[in-house]
Amino acid sequence: MIQKIQKNLSRNMLLYASLAMILGVLAGHYLNLKGLSKLIIPVVFIMIFPMMVNLSFSSLKKIKGSTKPLVEAMILNFIIAPSLMWLLASIFISDAKIRLALMLLSIAPASSMGLGYIGLAEGHMLTGATIVAVAFLLSIFVYPVVGHYLALGTNIPVPLTLILKNLLIILILPAVSGILLREYIEKTHGKEKFLEIKPYFSTVTLTFLYVLLFIIFASKANLILKNYYDIILLLPLAILFYGITTLLILFINRKILQLEYGHHQAVVFTTVSKNVALTIAVLVSVFGKEGQYMAVYPAIMSIFQTIFLVSYLKLSDKVKWIFDYERSKAKDGLSKPEEM
Repeated sequence: MIQKIQKNLSRNMLLYASLAMILGVLAGHYLNLKGLSKLIIPVVFIMIFPMMVNLSFSSLKKIKGSTKPLVEAMILNFIIAPSLMWLLASIFISDAKIRLALMLLSIAPASSMGLGYIGLAEGHMLTGATIVAVAFLLSIFVYPVVGHYLALGTNIPVPLTLILKNLLIILILPAVSGILLREYIEKTHGKEKFLEIKPYFSTVTLTFLYVLLFIIFASKANLILKNYYDIILLLPLAILFYGITTLLILFINRKILQLEYGHHQAVVFTTVSKNVALTIAVLVSVFGKEGQYMAVYPAIMSIFQTIFLVSYLKLSDKVKWIFDYERSKAKDGLSKPEEM
């Protein structure tokens, strides 16, 4: 029964996600549900925690295998993404302050939903967790340096409390509690029992993904409806930024690094997704009231980001087929005898 529910929630992902977003905007507009944003963090925790149950103490020994995707992710996040955003913002955006806000968004570490997406796509959770941890820690040093040059000498303070809070809630607590729960189940009931209840964890994550989408769009309903012109303005930039970044990662991981599917998905969902809350905190703390105006644009980008990543998540089976096909082709090439 639970497997049928899980398959239904997964197979009809775009339908349920679209309904959650539309109902969220309608409910947020008519009922004024801004206060729902306080529920985002606990819902994110509930969404990520079941995916962390797939980790175990023995799997932590494989962390060395994450080196290649980790280095790639850091280059993408702190060099390629801001370079691409600078180019696109220079073409589409004339306002210097909006360009600055988007540039600060481009160097942000992964969004709180990134690890949840990796789990749903059956990506490599340990690699994803490693990338998230290192990106957040590096952002402590990157924000002041990059921000100083982007803002023409303005001192950009590091929101250290927010960074540590994000690390704790979206990474450390879910990972520790997930691993401990798995170890407890396997020691007391056996590995067979864990495999038996495993579909329940995916079902919980999918369910709370849709709940999270509803909350996000309900809390941003007035922003969406009041700033429709700005949404249209950012649409081509968002499509190109997220589209080019994803296609670039796909090319690099298939043709150059030759990563397997799980590592590829870990890189995609931790570099394409950006932590909007962190960006907004930086803008407001640095620029005050003007920062509140600037923060509207990263907030709008988060709408496109959510729609894009949910759509990409739906394509996971096709992406997996591409990587499996590449690997089988490589194996066939190695096993084929040389012609005389």
